[in-house]
Amino acid sequence: MRSRHIFRVLVAFCAVLVLLALAACSKTEEAAPASPAATQAPQSAAPAAMPAQGAPMSKPAAIASATFSDDPDLRCDLLEVKRVSGGALLVRWRVINTAGTQGQGLAATTPKSVHYTFDWDDLYYIDPAENKKYGYLTDADGNKILQAFYGNLPAGQQRENWAKFPAPPASTTKISINIPKFPPFEDVTIAP
Repeated sequence: MRSRHIFRVLVAFCAVLVLLALAACSKTEEAAPASPAATQAPQSAAPAAMPAQGAPMSKPAAIASATFSDDPDLRCDLLEVKRVSGGALLVRWRVINTAGTQGQGLAATTPKSVHYTFDWDDLYYIDPAENKKYGYLTDADGNKILQAFYGNLPAGQQRENWAKFPAPPASTTKISINIPKFPPFEDVTIAP
């Protein structure tokens, strides 16, 4: 009699564990941390022409691609580098979780999320002609003029990003772009 009671308790416990695992798997996206490297929330001041956070952007072809240094299932596609009004340079990129499902049996239904975080100082470009490093622009209140994803990216999903930087001199036609934790994009031509 006692062994039947223990068996029923174990079955109930296993059922609860399975339900918890299924609930965790059905979660489509975890909330991003407050900041990639600190507890302060990232700030962005988007110009009127840029889409708001989460708004769909067009799917342009990549200029170049690189693999995340911490996980080969995360890829970065450089989409656009161009001069814009106000003496600024606009850089657009997307991060993509290329992972499929992992494991076998019930575990095979669990997609692999990739956690991406970085230090804001690692987002910059270098003008090789001037041998000068340029960081992203901020507004008068110190807000970053960018939209950059960090956090957990579920398998098969992607996030588009952008940042504005001070433009290099007009004589500079190629730059090196550093998207944090990806190899640098070297000799990228600046579109007019």
